[in-house]
Amino acid sequence: MASTGAHSAPRTWPHVPVSLFVSSGAWNVPVKGLDPSTLQSGLPPLHEAAHVNALNTLAVPNPASIGLQVPNSPEDEKNMTNVEKCRHWALADGYDGIAIELANARWHERWEHLCLRPDSGTPGLPRSTSRANFSSLPGDMDARIQLEAETWRAQPHFLRSELNILHTRETSHVTAIISQWLELDSLDEGVRFDSELALRQELAYASYVGVTQIILPAPSSDPERRPFLADYARIVRSCLEGMADQPPLVHASMKVAVRLPVSSTYILTSMLMQQATSKGPNGAAAMPAAAYLRTKDNWAWETWERLQDLCGYHSQLHIALDLSMPLPPTSSMMRWIHEPVSHILLPSSSFLANAKGYPVLSKSAQTLVRSLIPHTPHIILSDVTNPPTQHVRGGPIAYIQYIRHLIKTTQPPSKLEHLASTFGDCLQAPLQPMSDQLAAGTYDVFEADTVKYDLYEEAMFQAFTQHGSPGTRLQVWIVGAGHGALVPRCLNAAERASRVVYITALEKNPGALIALQDRQLKEWGSDRVRILLGDMRAMPVPPNVADRADVVVSELLGSFGDNELAPECLDGAMRFLKPNGISIPTSYMAYIAPATTPALHSAIKTGMSQTSSAQSGQGMGKAQDAVQFDAPSVVLFKRMNLLSGPDSASQNPRVQACWRFEHMSMDESGLACDVHGLPLTNNHNARSSLNTFYIPQAGVCHGLAGYFEAHLFGNVMLSIFPDPTRASPDMQSWFPIFFPFRTPLYVPANSELDVHMWRLTDNKHVWYEWSAEAFMLFDTIHGPSSTTVLSPQGHALPMFQDESNQSDSLPPFTNAPHTPMMPSTGVMSPVMDNTAADASLSVHLHQMQLGGV
Repeated sequence: MASTGAHSAPRTWPHVPVSLFVSSGAWNVPVKGLDPSTLQSGLPPLHEAAHVNALNTLAVPNPASIGLQVPNSPEDEKNMTNVEKCRHWALADGYDGIAIELANARWHERWEHLCLRPDSGTPGLPRSTSRANFSSLPGDMDARIQLEAETWRAQPHFLRSELNILHTRETSHVTAIISQWLELDSLDEGVRFDSELALRQELAYASYVGVTQIILPAPSSDPERRPFLADYARIVRSCLEGMADQPPLVHASMKVAVRLPVSSTYILTSMLMQQATSKGPNGAAAMPAAAYLRTKDNWAWETWERLQDLCGYHSQLHIALDLSMPLPPTSSMMRWIHEPVSHILLPSSSFLANAKGYPVLSKSAQTLVRSLIPHTPHIILSDVTNPPTQHVRGGPIAYIQYIRHLIKTTQPPSKLEHLASTFGDCLQAPLQPMSDQLAAGTYDVFEADTVKYDLYEEAMFQAFTQHGSPGTRLQVWIVGAGHGALVPRCLNAAERASRVVYITALEKNPGALIALQDRQLKEWGSDRVRILLGDMRAMPVPPNVADRADVVVSELLGSFGDNELAPECLDGAMRFLKPNGISIPTSYMAYIAPATTPALHSAIKTGMSQTSSAQSGQGMGKAQDAVQFDAPSVVLFKRMNLLSGPDSASQNPRVQACWRFEHMSMDESGLACDVHGLPLTNNHNARSSLNTFYIPQAGVCHGLAGYFEAHLFGNVMLSIFPDPTRASPDMQSWFPIFFPFRTPLYVPANSELDVHMWRLTDNKHVWYEWSAEAFMLFDTIHGPSSTTVLSPQGHALPMFQDESNQSDSLPPFTNAPHTPMMPSTGVMSPVMDNTAADASLSVHLHQMQLGGV
């Protein structure tokens, strides 16, 4: 939780870096007589097995060749490398750095020379000669090349002329692009193995020179190559984690991003080719190709989810989201907001021209970029030329000026969003004030939340007005008083209600008792406030009913309402109430919803925890040495999305209640009590719930997000409900709680998720258990629907499930009517798909101590 002083500073989003992609191909032009139309300045294309033989004959770059204005040359430019010159020019034009290919075309040429040969049966089609069947090679196979290839495989290495980045000093403000022609998921086994060797060679060198950000080649969207996505994932994971007792190739400070086009290049190409050669099967109506992808295609998210699962949710694995393709369905765009998107690739072709000819993004692209800004992605502009080929106004500087304007005009963060920029997704163990003595800093953090105490003051005011008439003297007990933040609020409420109150502040923490005594001496006086040290469960009840409390006030609530053992603690405090006395809070209710949050799953899997925030007095929980799947954590969600949505009949809300606790005088509770007035057992505080959630879009459930609402008194509600229109605005005393699953649970579209929750007790401990099962919903007449598209050869290509029906709770993405540079015709046809039900079960347990003082 942020300190009070931090709230006075203006709230802004962290700086979003913007870099320029610089292709070494743009250097292959003479300095004089520059022809911008011949430049290859964009990122390497998203091709499907397209090997290009091109030898890079290096020339000296100049600013215009890489889409920059001509700045003043530095005095030591003669001593700069090409990378340093380009970086200097980019920084002078307002960029934060550059993105550049680690190796140039000479490396591509040598790799193809060693690893590929033309197949005699299919001229021009690359075929591997790297592995099996050496004996069957043609007799004219050059043995010298084979020997050279095997020598390289035995010890992969670069030649100096093959590299763009040569020195450690060049890596500052530089993102390295790994060779995009590598086919880690090729249909050919030998190509896959040789691509792996090449990737490992490039990563090893990048790590050697100290590169901190790299972008890997994109996996293929060709359905034939989808089975080999596992090969892609295995290779990437081995580089991240090491293999055969070897250390990882990627150093700990390196961010590894997988280039991922936002929609399927293969589907688009197939539809365009089909449209060019036929009118569609059986006279089927044509649908524009870009429009089809915007409403039907879910390839990118499905691919990423599979990839990160196979890579073990590695914390260093991120996404470089490529916006060169038409935008996907709204549901898919929403998902990227909560995935680890570290880079956004924006080619100039993804910009529209406004009425004045300046480059702008479509409304849907603007919304996506703005939604990702809180996560500070690194934006990389590419295909920028001088003068621009796509837009007539503004020059090359117009692109970065527009992006800076987009960032600047993004709505400033709320208090919680501002807090999440620093402490978001930091896992902390829930507080256990019954068994632990809280530190002074923790009390200071909680008591800095004025919103919470405004609500408590209003609840006490309404409670006091129901007792007697003006001038009536009331007994008020504040249990778990801490440093006494509720005491002055109680006095204010009494003054507003024209009542006289005598406050008993009860606290079991000896350290906090000193703070209470100090404030009693300096602020309140002993005539209005008395201080008691003791546990509310063990403190004797006043023998005279008149000395008992008219109102008992407590703020012992936890992030799930009852997770800090408020029911057990307040069982003791309710003994102090007179018959018909008032408890504040009167009741509270716990809520859950299924959540997808790969970042938290990765953090728990790697044992990461947030300790610095708790040690410095920040946050809503305590430090923990290791985070566990069997224990809930308090967390301010940053990258989390709720999977559930309301069904058509609204029978299954998106966020659902688990159970409720209500507090009243123990005399009225009806519980069997011992001689001290305490319940004989804790069985009345056990709870269970079964909730059914409707899942409109396919997703992966990593656990359950937990919230609570408390009815303080009268019409005063205190809430951390995820709907901002229902939650208490800007209240920061409680972060949500997260109940993780050991194994992520894939949930198909149009399915139901049954969630069981238990709050259990054995009279010495309290713990939670939780489980979930997913069930497909079948229409007995039609079954689940999906769509296909025909390949150019006439074969049916399976498509992902239609998710065009969007939930009202999704962000307001609006697809632009047209996407630039994308032809707009294609054909689709419906088919049937009998998908089997997908179900899984996960049970977890977490115990809390019910120990005494």
